[in-house]
Amino acid sequence: MFAARCIGVSLAVFVLLYVSLSLSVSWGWKLIRRVCRPRSARGSADLLFALRMLPLTVSTIVTFAFTLPSFLLLEPRSTNEAIGTAPLALGLCCLILIATGITRAAMTQRRASRALIKWLDGSMLMEPQILESGEAVPIFRTGNSAPGLTVAGVCAPKVLVSEAAFATLNPPELRTALRHEIAHALRYDNLKKLVFRFSAFPAMADLERTWSEQTEMAADDAAVSSFQDALDLAAALIKVSRLGPAESSSELTMALLHSSTALSARVHRLVRWEKRQKPQTRSSWWYTLPVMATLLGVLMAYGSALTQMHNVTEWLVR
Repeated sequence: MFAARCIGVSLAVFVLLYVSLSLSVSWGWKLIRRVCRPRSARGSADLLFALRMLPLTVSTIVTFAFTLPSFLLLEPRSTNEAIGTAPLALGLCCLILIATGITRAAMTQRRASRALIKWLDGSMLMEPQILESGEAVPIFRTGNSAPGLTVAGVCAPKVLVSEAAFATLNPPELRTALRHEIAHALRYDNLKKLVFRFSAFPAMADLERTWSEQTEMAADDAAVSSFQDALDLAAALIKVSRLGPAESSSELTMALLHSSTALSARVHRLVRWEKRQKPQTRSSWWYTLPVMATLLGVLMAYGSALTQMHNVTEWLVR
């Protein structure tokens, strides 16, 4: 009975935190974005991803770092206290939520794997695109059944280029388009989309759509280093849009033209491109200071925090 109550209370705390934080993020992410005002598309995409992952991350940390230890250390094992209706109901809801997330992620990954196998059938591996960082991303020349240009694969992303795209784009346009797709691969954007599928919450659709738009613009920025590059990428976008719909992209891909509705905005942004100096940003260690200060405060008051959490779980059981 002790183990059952421990599991029930932990699951109840997790689902309460996850749902409440998810609702808070879904209602307030636009305001947070306006207040923070990221100075680049990449900064905006990173902020949106952090907000999207906040409910899952915080709920997991609180459950394993506070709820479980407080129950194991402070709850008497000799009592025959029942689980309670509220923890039991909330625990079942949590299990349903987790099972739904796992099912969604597994089915999405399965569909993506099948699509990738089909697209790679008869493909030809080209010379790896070596970036300045020294990292290589494999590039495959595929048939016309695959999307024009896309990144497929989650843990080992690959760039796919169809025969139609090769025939349509000139070398400079193809080069900038490949740099765009490689930027997606190096940032593991497909893996992030898979995590979105696991951490299911209906009200997050608008945030995820905005993240996708900002991610595309961030990849545009990574591919462009001059005004001519910007024009080449804009031309590539227009030409790929005219290829006509090949087989629809999988959910776990990052195509060059992610959405036809965003085409005009991206092209307009590119043709207005001018070489800008990168905004001065603080060193990465500066951004870790608030996190380190929070962790230090939690460690100093950890015993008190466990006691307070145990009081909360006691109230929940009653």
